[in-house]
Amino acid sequence: MENNRRATPKYTCYFCNKTLENETEVGHTSVCGSVLVPCPNNCGAYIQRMALKKHNVECVNKTNHTLPKQKVMRQQVPTQQVPTQQIHLQPVPIQPSQIQQTTYQPVPNYMVHTDDIDEILKNDNKEELYKLSRKLADLESRFHFQQKNQNQTSVSLQNFENLKTSQLQLNLDIEKLKYQTQIAYDWRTKTDTIISTLRLNISSVENYKREIDSNLMSLQNRMMLMEKLQDQISYLKDSFLREQAYNRQVDMDFNEKLEEVKKLLAQENAKSVAILGDLKDSVDGLRQDMEGAKARLEDQGIQFTNIIYDLRGVGLIADEANKKIEKLEEDFTELKKQMTQMKLDMEILESLSGSSDFRPKPGRLLWKITEVDTKMVQAKQSNSVIKSPIFFTHEYGYRVRILMYMNGLKKWKDRYALLCVHVLKGEYDMVLNWPCHIEGYVTLRPISDAAAVKPFTKLITAKRQEGNEECEEPQESSSCYIFIPHTTLFKNNYVKDDTIFIDIKIKETNKLETSL
Repeated sequence: MENNRRATPKYTCYFCNKTLENETEVGHTSVCGSVLVPCPNNCGAYIQRMALKKHNVECVNKTNHTLPKQKVMRQQVPTQQVPTQQIHLQPVPIQPSQIQQTTYQPVPNYMVHTDDIDEILKNDNKEELYKLSRKLADLESRFHFQQKNQNQTSVSLQNFENLKTSQLQLNLDIEKLKYQTQIAYDWRTKTDTIISTLRLNISSVENYKREIDSNLMSLQNRMMLMEKLQDQISYLKDSFLREQAYNRQVDMDFNEKLEEVKKLLAQENAKSVAILGDLKDSVDGLRQDMEGAKARLEDQGIQFTNIIYDLRGVGLIADEANKKIEKLEEDFTELKKQMTQMKLDMEILESLSGSSDFRPKPGRLLWKITEVDTKMVQAKQSNSVIKSPIFFTHEYGYRVRILMYMNGLKKWKDRYALLCVHVLKGEYDMVLNWPCHIEGYVTLRPISDAAAVKPFTKLITAKRQEGNEECEEPQESSSCYIFIPHTTLFKNNYVKDDTIFIDIKIKETNKLETSL
């Protein structure tokens, strides 16, 4: 609708000659045409602008108002015929400019054929004017001829009077023709006004129709959007119910596994007091992680229950549901990762508990990793970490272990296996030098054809301010991590029966000595 208003052309008022922009032509014309103005002939009357032309024809003070006198003269003066064989006629042309001419813009043929009417009137007026001009020219010729002939008789004088009377009659006919032309012009003006009003009404109806069509299309689009939104809400509700059932099943499985872990820990506690002391921190950390994961699952259940009630608000709730579902997926992925890591830790714990007499030599560890393919699949799925048995750097030294990211980290994923030294809190930390600086060599030992294959050996270091400090980010220029390409790690020479061996040797330096 606004575009139609902006596209409305400017026009000039017929009465006040002002250019209008923000008003309709019909409204302004009806108001402006009703304004009272004084008569231009000073008759003392006040006339509406739209009736001014009609008043000019009927005004008593009009300068060319000679119609009544000419009618009286026409009744009083008798007409006589003049013999044409005695008079030499000389035509005098009359200019068409003596009669009022009106120019106007053609109006489209909506209801009345005004162009045809105007053409007929114009042709008729021209023919009448031409005939009258011919008669007037004849009469003037006769009049001039009578003046030249001074010896004419009284009959000639009477003919002269007759010619003069005929001339007056012709003038009267011309005035009548002008009056009829003015009436036709007024009728045409009114017709143009009516046609303009009809055109504006037709344009308004078309604009209103276009606006109704636009509103109908907008309403249909909104209905389609509401149907789509309702389908999405139903889909989200079904997804939520499925996720809730799945989370309940996961919670039950998790509780069962937790009970199994507790029983296993109780059995292992009776087997080895020394190993239990070393692994106490790890088990406590795992228990806290499991409790935190359980609490998060309960929170997720509460959050999803709240989402059901919030589904009544169609707009923002869909986005909130998507965000919460994404967060739930992240938490579930993290929980799955923790479960995988816990399983690996339990396997390490079982292997250590199975060999209770196992005591790694200080400064040396030969790490056996079994089920390499399975652990690689787990690492790709959950980024799990393989942890080596705990050993000491030297006698009464730092308590350390090796962490292996079999599938790599960050930009090295799916290409390299990363190994680093993790310094734990130990029994002799108070008598050791801090921060610590540990150096050693990590060797991937060949199993088959060991004499012909060169071992893969790398220098590894660790600098920590205290025990259990997080490892720094891996960098290619740093020796805190070693990078073993997968193409090297899974060669036939290094893998046998789904098992690999990694040899760790700690260098003996003055920094590793314990103050005794």
